[in-house]
Amino acid sequence: MNPLEISISGTVWTLRPGTVWVVTGPMASGKSWLARQIMLRAPDEAALVTVDAQAASAGTDWAEARYHASIAYDFHTVAEALTFDSVMEINPFEVREPEPEKRAAFEQERAWVVQALEMESLMERWTVQLSNGEQRRLILARAILKRTSILVLDDPFAGLDPEMQGRLRKVLEELVKRGRTLVLMVRNADEIPPCVTHRLRLDARKVVSQGAFHGGAEPPPAAMVFPPNPPSLKTPIVLAVRELSLSVDGRILFGGLNWEVHEGERWVVVGPNGCGKTTLLSLITGDNPMAYACDMERFGVRPGPGVPLWSLRSRMASVSPETQAFADLSQTVEMAVYSGLFDREGRRKRPSPRQRKRALSLLTALGLHERLKAPLATLSTGLVRLTLVVRALVAEPDLLLLDELCMNLEVPERKKVLRLIDRLLGEMPGLTVVCIAHRKDHIPPHFDYVLRLTKPGVEG
Repeated sequence: MNPLEISISGTVWTLRPGTVWVVTGPMASGKSWLARQIMLRAPDEAALVTVDAQAASAGTDWAEARYHASIAYDFHTVAEALTFDSVMEINPFEVREPEPEKRAAFEQERAWVVQALEMESLMERWTVQLSNGEQRRLILARAILKRTSILVLDDPFAGLDPEMQGRLRKVLEELVKRGRTLVLMVRNADEIPPCVTHRLRLDARKVVSQGAFHGGAEPPPAAMVFPPNPPSLKTPIVLAVRELSLSVDGRILFGGLNWEVHEGERWVVVGPNGCGKTTLLSLITGDNPMAYACDMERFGVRPGPGVPLWSLRSRMASVSPETQAFADLSQTVEMAVYSGLFDREGRRKRPSPRQRKRALSLLTALGLHERLKAPLATLSTGLVRLTLVVRALVAEPDLLLLDELCMNLEVPERKKVLRLIDRLLGEMPGLTVVCIAHRKDHIPPHFDYVLRLTKPGVEG
C-alpha cells in the first residue's frame, strides 16, 4: 500500500505501511468518522470492524431474527460464513477464472484464524445463535480473511471476555508480523496492545496530538472478584427460575439452573462469551420463544392463557446491544426516549408531564438535553447508547435489565451513567436490577449479588 493521507480539520494525518495506530478521544471526537474516511479513501485496501455494523459485517440475518429458531430460516453456519466466496462476497452467478493459489492461501489463513480466535467449536453453529462476543469473533475473522493491507478495528475488544481479549492481542501481534497495517479505536487505556507504534488523539474532529507511541501497554483490568452473596432480601420474589435446562443444537447452555431474585436486589451476571448470559435475559423478557417452555415466573406469575406477556413486559425495561441494533435511527432523541412507554396491553402511551420532566432531568444528567431534536443517525454509537439508557429509566420499571451497559462508552460518559444509575437506585430502593458485564468498572456500585455462568453449567 502507498501512504494514505487524510485531512482532519486542516491537519494532515498520514497512515504509512506497517504502522499500528491507536486512536483515542472523548465521545463524538471523530474516531468512527476517521474509520469511515479510511474506508472511503482506500476501499480495496482496507477492512473495517465496527460494533455499529455488527449484523451487516458478519453477513448474517442477525438483526431480523436474533432469537428465532433456526430451522425455518435460510441462515448461514459459521463455517459457511467463513468460506472464500462468502468472505470475498463473490456472486455465485459470476463467471470467474479459477483461483487455486488464492483459495489455497485463504484456506491456510482460515485454519490459523479459526484456531487463534478459538472458533473450532463454533463452525457448525448458526450465526444467529452466536452470543454477542462470539458474533464479534466472527466479524473479526471475516475482516482478517479479506487479507487487505489495512485493518481498521473500531472498539475491537468490546463484548469480549478477558480470556478472548488476551487471545485477540496475540492475533494483532501476529498480523503485524505478517505485514498488516492496523488502526485501532479504543475506549480503555488497558486495551492498547503492545504492538502499537503510533497514537492519534482527537477531539471534536480535530487533531489534539499525533506521533510515535512510547507509553507501553497498561496491565489488563483486574479480575472480577466478588464476595459471597448476602442473604436474600425479605421482599417479594420478582424473578424465579426453576430447573432451567436448555440446549441449542445439542449444545447445553443451562443444565438445571435455579435462581431467585427478590425485589430491590441488584444482581450482576458474569461468565465467558457463549455461556448464555444474553440468552438468559432474552428468556426473562420473552424475546426468546423458548421463554414459554421454561419454568420461569416474573412478578409471581407465568405468561400463558389469561396472562399476556405484555402485562409482564410493561413492568420491565432493558438496555442491550440488541436494543441498539433494532433502534430506528430516523427517530429523534426525544422520540426514542418516549418509545419505551407501553401499557399492560402493549400499546404505546403518551408521556405524562411528570415523565417529560423526568426524561429532561435524565437527559440533562447525561449531557443530551441539547440534542432532543437530533436524529439518532447523527449521533455517535455512545450517544445512542446513552439515549437508550434514558429510554429505559423514564419508564420507571420494576425490573431493569442491563446487558453490557457501558460497552462503547468513553470513560467520562461511563462514569456519568454509573453515577446516574447509583443515584436512581438510591432513590428507588424497590427497583430490581440485573446487569451483565465483562469489566469490573462497567458495574454500577452496590451490586451485591452475583450469578456466575460457566460452560456449560452454572455455579456460584
